[in-house]
Amino acid sequence: MDIEQLKSELRALGFTEDKLNQLMDLAAEEAIDIALNDLEANVDDATMEELANAMDNQPTDVADATSKLNMVFEKAYGQGAEAKKQELVVNYLKQAIEETKAAKDLLTRYQAGDPTAVAMVKAQEGNPDVQKIADMM
Repeated sequence: MDIEQLKSELRALGFTEDKLNQLMDLAAEEAIDIALNDLEANVDDATMEELANAMDNQPTDVADATSKLNMVFEKAYGQGAEAKKQELVVNYLKQAIEETKAAKDLLTRYQAGDPTAVAMVKAQEGNPDVQKIADMM
């Protein structure tokens, strides 16, 4: 499944373009974090220093930022950098779809008065993370 298909599925689940763009930003951040962790675990100190020097300056524009990100992925994954980037974003979006479906299912069961769902919702009242998710929906 490719990214555009996943985005279509998210739209069908009720994501607006603004929320979808925010989700894509989060997916990119997650992919970068994973790449940096993989990079730290698998490269030598000289390569890390080279990357640190390249990243010292803030990107001047989108092309510069993209170039720096591509450099991180290429150092971490070599020839498979682009495929790995796609895989990480796809996995993030699939997870978001699963979580959205689960949340919608819980909401439906809660509205229907399912005692288990009601208990789960009541147990999470006041949880700021849950409130953020509810606000997004």
